[in-house]
Amino acid sequence: MHRGIGSLAFPLAAICAVVGAASVARADELDPMIEQLARGDGYKLRLAAAINLSKSHDARAVVALATALVRDDEDTIRRVAALALAKIVDDSTAANARTIALDSLTHASKDDRSTKVRAAADKALTALAGLRAAPTGPAVFVNVGGATDLTKKAPRDAEAKLASLVKSVVKRGKYEVEWPGGLPTQRDLERGGTHAFYVAATVAMLTVTTRGSRAEIACTVSIRVAPWSGTDGSEKWEASKAASASGSGKVLTGTADRAIADGMRDCVLAVGEEVALRQVVPFIKRLAQ
Repeated sequence: MHRGIGSLAFPLAAICAVVGAASVARADELDPMIEQLARGDGYKLRLAAAINLSKSHDARAVVALATALVRDDEDTIRRVAALALAKIVDDSTAANARTIALDSLTHASKDDRSTKVRAAADKALTALAGLRAAPTGPAVFVNVGGATDLTKKAPRDAEAKLASLVKSVVKRGKYEVEWPGGLPTQRDLERGGTHAFYVAATVAMLTVTTRGSRAEIACTVSIRVAPWSGTDGSEKWEASKAASASGSGKVLTGTADRAIADGMRDCVLAVGEEVALRQVVPFIKRLAQ
């Protein structure tokens, strides 16, 4: 926290001069301005940083201004931060940054020592009132993709049935697998504060071994999980947040073509269900906490 100087040390003309010198913030300028606002020793430097950050809708600028609103010792800087938040926060602001901004404004409107800051924060909250009431999405959404048979041996309907089974298991785990109007965009997810994941199953191995009138079918199914950022985003394969779970099983059946096809299907679905239930759903639960 910056040490206060007791009372406003610069006349209005000086403040206007700082405002006039401020330029529009580009993305590559944000970090030094955020640092300047948080730790700058001079009042005018911090004020200039606050004014420049008020020209950016970047979530980092929102968080920096919200932090200054509750931490900076200068009334004028806190007031500028409150007014800036009213201008740059909207429904496209990342959910976590929006929450931080609204919480800081609520605190300032009630507890700030300056009547002008309290009034500015209260006015900002009024302007942003609709964001508090905006509908939010589910806490977790799982986009279950289609299954793939790498072996090219499984019955034709095995891929679709495997994907459907994995989807039902994830849904039983109390996670949303359907989004109104189709798959969400990155903005939809951010606006709803939703953690999203992509899940896809693969038949990795499928063999048939016959012994007299019996056939032994062995299969391996793998399911990959990764954070997902919407239809206009991508999967993020980070070591700590992505995984590929797998399992294997065997089925004994007759040697007729239909019996073997049924056995293949049964093996793939049984293993797929076990992997989804015992490995994938718990993994998503750990990441979503």
